[in-house]
Amino acid sequence: MRGKELRMSKLFNAESGNAVIIPVDHGLVMGSLEGLTDPVSVLKKLVESGIDATLMSPGLAKMTANLFVGKNSPARILTVDLPLISSVPGEFEDVVSHKRVSSVEYALKWGFDAVKVLFPWGLEREIQAQSISVVAEFVAECDRWEVPLMVEPVLWGNLIPKERKKDSNLIESAARIAMEIGADIIKMPYTGDKEEFSKIVSNLHVPVVVLGGPRMESIIDVLGVARDSIDAGAKGIVFGRNVWQYPRVSDLVSALNEIVHGNLEVSVVVQKYNLS
Repeated sequence: MRGKELRMSKLFNAESGNAVIIPVDHGLVMGSLEGLTDPVSVLKKLVESGIDATLMSPGLAKMTANLFVGKNSPARILTVDLPLISSVPGEFEDVVSHKRVSSVEYALKWGFDAVKVLFPWGLEREIQAQSISVVAEFVAECDRWEVPLMVEPVLWGNLIPKERKKDSNLIESAARIAMEIGADIIKMPYTGDKEEFSKIVSNLHVPVVVLGGPRMESIIDVLGVARDSIDAGAKGIVFGRNVWQYPRVSDLVSALNEIVHGNLEVSVVVQKYNLS
């Protein structure tokens, strides 16, 4: 078994083959967010709650390495890039630049199991080309060092009209390009239709994990997206704001674990953990 396969196996549950991944890397791009003002405390709670893996920034990696000592600790995925979304910290305008902020070597030095790079679309041509180069560079580095690469295609740019941000055809094409360029794992949005999403997933031929995105309207929606994604063939969920902005993080993580790994229905976990 190659090194990349060994590292990949640490990300997914050995029995179910799926993963509950809760990222805490948002501050790298967005600054301080509600629910993540103290990322170290949040990370401690997530580790105790039994997540399979997390995403984090290079800086947070150095100050929290002690939380991941031991063979049963969650896997870690290093976020290695920074899409500049505004020259004003904490505000979103458009992706005006896309740069590396870390390396695969850094990930190996700090004992990470994978790295993640964003792949934004809808940008000005020069910035779009820059983004493609950033992703391609990490594909080559990850193949060289046998490290799994998670690629996250997103329709963030202002050249994509607001009404097309959730267009399933655009989402499918962005994911396909990510696969073609060399992604080992694709982190992508759920399209909202199980049959449609199942076809997309089956045609990608690499593990797909579903991102949570902005805060959903209700906890039922959060659990429903997790349930539908797994039913459609996704290998896990990557929910950030929808988890650590919820007042009972541990209960929500337990519920997601039961859906993703135990195949329980939403109604069952809602009643079991008294979620609302």
